[in-house]
Amino acid sequence: MILSVAMGTAVSASLITISLDIKSKVTLELRSFGANITLEPRVEGLADLAGQRRYLRQQDLQRAKSIFWRHNIIGLAPYLESTLTLTHKGIEQEVKGFGTWLKLDIQLPGSEDTFEAGVLTVSPWWEVSGDLPGPDTVVLGHSLATGAGIAMGDIVLIDGREYTVSGTLMTGGPEDRMVFMDLSAMQTLKGLPGALSRVHVSALTTPMDEFAYKDPRKMSTQEYEKWYCTGYVTSISKQLEEVFKGSRAKPVWHVAETEGQVLGRLSVLVYLLTAASLIAAALGMSTTMAASLLRRLDEIGLMKALGAGFAGITHIFMAEAFIIGLAGGLTGYLISLGVSGYVGNMVFGVSLSQRELLFPISLLSAFGIAALGAMLPIRRALMVKPAIALKEAR
Repeated sequence: MILSVAMGTAVSASLITISLDIKSKVTLELRSFGANITLEPRVEGLADLAGQRRYLRQQDLQRAKSIFWRHNIIGLAPYLESTLTLTHKGIEQEVKGFGTWLKLDIQLPGSEDTFEAGVLTVSPWWEVSGDLPGPDTVVLGHSLATGAGIAMGDIVLIDGREYTVSGTLMTGGPEDRMVFMDLSAMQTLKGLPGALSRVHVSALTTPMDEFAYKDPRKMSTQEYEKWYCTGYVTSISKQLEEVFKGSRAKPVWHVAETEGQVLGRLSVLVYLLTAASLIAAALGMSTTMAASLLRRLDEIGLMKALGAGFAGITHIFMAEAFIIGLAGGLTGYLISLGVSGYVGNMVFGVSLSQRELLFPISLLSAFGIAALGAMLPIRRALMVKPAIALKEAR
């Protein structure tokens, strides 16, 4: 019986540990699939009709780490996009180019600490062969370089200025047909110092629910405060709009919704497995206690014959179940520490957090298993007739 309780407690405690950590761990894993918020210049009214170009300010990048959910911002990638004229061996072609950083440490506002920004913090699957672009070097998309017969080390003209091809870029997307430049070099080439076309943001978010989709303009003050202080992709987008002057933040909905669905289904699965483990352990204990009861029918009959009532017999069996639950709970908790650590390392590559709440939950689970397992045997004990039990004992 102690073994049944210990195993049930170990499994349920490990699953509870996973459920407490699964959202943050899975959300962090899903962030490797790309940004979930895009910041673009806000263009409205006559400026939109006239097709005027607007830009974000590079200086606002630091302010992204000053919002309420600043610790949830784990990646920033600025871009300045433009159409370029690429010339190689006398052949000209118009291509799309963008300036950005692969990795760059930027200083946090009001602090001496730095924050790592760049494409690889948002899109870690980018593969650059060769050296990164600099003031006089560029990286070409793999498809563009192959189609134009350009190799690393070749000299190309971009908008009439010479650059050395320092490497090639492979992403599996449209970037394979573009020119990749350092952000400062692109800004200098186009005469747009400090200008950005867009910013990709990777943020840890709370799964979207029905409340998250409400229009904040129609919320009451209390509802708005709750929405603003919850890490929805919509509320983080709103806060980013407030620090990037003249911007419009757009959540990448297919990413945000997919994350919510995955996390929701994983949570349901963990809860079902936890319930199944508790029920299985309770059934195991109930079966074992029932078998023990059959060997003690004469004792129960004698107690009832001497005047023991329902309460007295129930207290005896419940005290036994309590002791079994305590021993099984302590054993199961110790086992769960190793199991949860193993699961965390196998699935996420890091150990799951051992929370202080886990120990009392383990004991409560054990007592719950013991109580459920003892219910049927106690009911059977209360139905024993003293005369029949004592007669069979003779």
